Amino acid sequence: MKNAFPLQEFTELRETLESKIGKYISSTPTRVTEQGGFIAVIFTAKFEKEDNVTVRVVFEKGDETHKVSGLWFDSPKLRE
Repeated sequence: MKNAFPLQEFTELRETLESKIGKYISSTPTRVTEQGGFIAVIFTAKFEKEDNVTVRVVFEKGDETHKVSGLWFDSPKLRE
């Protein structure tokens, strides 16, 4: 994920999230799905300015490790 998501892009994402929905507070996993070589974990997250943010983390199944292959955030405030 470090190669696909450089520090500069991560910093920009964090700044966008904090400006629109505030800092992260907590999350609860709501669903796990498996398809092909991937596992997707869906969370409902709480941020300072919004309580119902959907976070999806997709892992690539590996021998002993599951590498993160995708990360998405969704909420009405992020779509503005």
